[in-house]
Amino acid sequence: METVRVNIAYRPLRICWAIKAGDKEGFRKAVRQSHALWGGRFNPIVVVDRESEAKRLVEVFRADMIFPIGDSDEVNAFAAKFPHLIKPFYHDSIFVGKGEDAHAQVLDIQNALVHLRERPEWKELKERGIRLYTWKPEDPLADLFLMQLGAYPAVDDISIDYGQMLKNAADASEFSIGPNEELPADILDHPSVSYFARHGLERHYSFRPGWDYPGFYFGDASNLDDLVAFWNLRACDVALWFVDANHVGRYAAFIPAWRQSVEEMLSYRKDKFPEHVAIWSRRENQPNAEDTEALKASFGDGPHTICGVGELSWNGLNVRPPMMHFSEVASLGVLVTESGKPRLSFGLNDKPFAADTWFHSQHLVASLSFIGGLYRNEDYTLDPPYIPELNEFYARTMHFQYNKLRIESERVGLVIDAADTDASLYALPVADLFKRVFDLAGFASKVSSGGLIARQLITQLGGVSGAIVFKIPGVRRLLRTHGPTAAFTKKSAIQLIGGKDPDNQEASFKDHENLYLEPRPRGEKLNAASVFSYLVEKGLFRIGAELTCSHCQMASWTSLDALRQKLTCEMCGREFDATRQLVNAEWHYRRSGVLGAERNAQGAVPVTLTLQQLDANLGSTFRNHVYSPSLDLTPKNGVALPACEVDFAWIVTQPYPERTVVILAECKDRGQKSAKDGDGGTIDEKDIQNLKAVADAFPQDRFDTFILLAKLCPFTPQEIELAKSLNGKYRRRAILLTDRELEPYHLYDRTGKVFKVAGHGESAEDLALATESIFFNPQPA
Repeated sequence: METVRVNIAYRPLRICWAIKAGDKEGFRKAVRQSHALWGGRFNPIVVVDRESEAKRLVEVFRADMIFPIGDSDEVNAFAAKFPHLIKPFYHDSIFVGKGEDAHAQVLDIQNALVHLRERPEWKELKERGIRLYTWKPEDPLADLFLMQLGAYPAVDDISIDYGQMLKNAADASEFSIGPNEELPADILDHPSVSYFARHGLERHYSFRPGWDYPGFYFGDASNLDDLVAFWNLRACDVALWFVDANHVGRYAAFIPAWRQSVEEMLSYRKDKFPEHVAIWSRRENQPNAEDTEALKASFGDGPHTICGVGELSWNGLNVRPPMMHFSEVASLGVLVTESGKPRLSFGLNDKPFAADTWFHSQHLVASLSFIGGLYRNEDYTLDPPYIPELNEFYARTMHFQYNKLRIESERVGLVIDAADTDASLYALPVADLFKRVFDLAGFASKVSSGGLIARQLITQLGGVSGAIVFKIPGVRRLLRTHGPTAAFTKKSAIQLIGGKDPDNQEASFKDHENLYLEPRPRGEKLNAASVFSYLVEKGLFRIGAELTCSHCQMASWTSLDALRQKLTCEMCGREFDATRQLVNAEWHYRRSGVLGAERNAQGAVPVTLTLQQLDANLGSTFRNHVYSPSLDLTPKNGVALPACEVDFAWIVTQPYPERTVVILAECKDRGQKSAKDGDGGTIDEKDIQNLKAVADAFPQDRFDTFILLAKLCPFTPQEIELAKSLNGKYRRRAILLTDRELEPYHLYDRTGKVFKVAGHGESAEDLALATESIFFNPQPA
């Protein structure tokens, strides 16, 4: 039984409200319901009529679910386009029940108030004077007050009176703002409804902030597009106040107070650029020279940071919503094997919210990351790639309930209820993951016969790292020299392993004397005898004796396990006495396991060696990765794609907004064998076209594909020209590796002495750039 450290970041569900263009009542309903939810301030609102921007918002906010407001076909159709964002509860409403049975299905303000009353900061909040602001519906700034100061849904709509709860718990007082009154400067001193919808939430360190410049939003309160843009910027945790361009005079006292507050915020991050108070607006309303003067008149001479927000702002690179969480705690998980699968169980400790059984219906997310566990278990993973379209697959495979899991950037989000005390997850089978990933590209996939051989070889070597032994050219020469049924002595094996390579006189065993196949005394060099012993111990060769039958005079090999003084001849079937031969015998060895199954098994060597080199050089930088040996790919019905095979596929989990990396590989030996079929070692045009078609089939918004060509000898000029065609004008995705790159411990130890290598060989992008500098546009060192 193993233990795993589970880091749990508790966070609210992120709900994406979908409304129609011009539906201000729908907008107001979304804002009111958000204020009733703990963490609701960070729920985005999308206008479904602007479909492209709406989809970008769903993606960049990494929404957990989409909640349509209104009964229009458009909002319901938009939600249906995201079948992977499944509601984690059974009712269609956030608030259910009537009277005393009325309750929320998402963590709400009642939970926050119950939790807060036991906290030391509660007394301080009450002393500051909590206010329930009110205003007239006809006030031109009413919608701004609704967003900035907050208000709850009507009791008749949800059967829950959150306003009265706040009054009872905090002695909150009502404060009315008249239709033409100036905003009082002391608004910033008093917590409001809007404050409680974000109380206690902080940015998680896993997300680097994008444009988060605090300041003012300059717009028109009567324009729904401005209202939605402003709400979504604040949902990104950008500290802003909306200033209506038509009513600047009402902010006369408030603007200096807010500006001073913003400048205090900026003083804590002087290492960041820029350090000026920001003025945001929609891009189509960006200020010209005259407007700039007007801005100075409204907000002071500056300097200011002028920021525009539009559809392209939501590309995951500019405005980047952080993951807002309550706190992160560590739990000790127990890893056991159940029904052949690793299962991790852990406690939900130190909850930063009220966990009374009354709140059992309120859902939130336990965002999980793992340290330890599954060490060298390459068949399962606890770190799936960020592919939200596979949410249901992940949930059904790793959890009990199909709608209670969300894949996150470098984490797994488990939907829990507030009263849960523990949870468990199954590790994800890597083979199933590859099937689903290739399914997204339009292929049915299964491990090929060559892949089965490579997988078994990796198992015999104790994992892909054990293929390090194939770096030694003499080991590969030993396999090429002796076929599956050939017997040889230890002396001849050592000579082949430690001798010169007739095809490459510059290669020497001395190049690998510092290689560690297994522990040995410090300072002791690796020798050929130790390498051969390692191969035999790993089961790649079997020990036996070659004996001659006294009747038919024909020699045959018998394994050590079957040897005895009287043997039955394999050739003639008669029994003979082998005593004298055994007394004077010298041990003979033969291939065993997968290497002895067929001659084509030798093709697994370049595959396993390339996997080992990627694992050693890219593993730590790439964080979490998984691989699959050779796959047979068959296009699904109606898909115009080729039926083909890839020698291996490598998937890298990347933090959002980076896309999941997929490397597709074609591996060849020295020309005598193909890694797939043993009919030649040349990469031809068909290989290239098939790999290109497979790579292009992956959805480009989710995957970044690379094509790796590996060969245990130099590429021919024709192969290099073919490989060059894999790249585009602005896209480098071809990766070429030869024995020069695969044999050293670091990829470019030898190559860097000959060519000026671009990058450090620590990512797929590095390898593609280095390929350009070595093969396509050689840059001498």
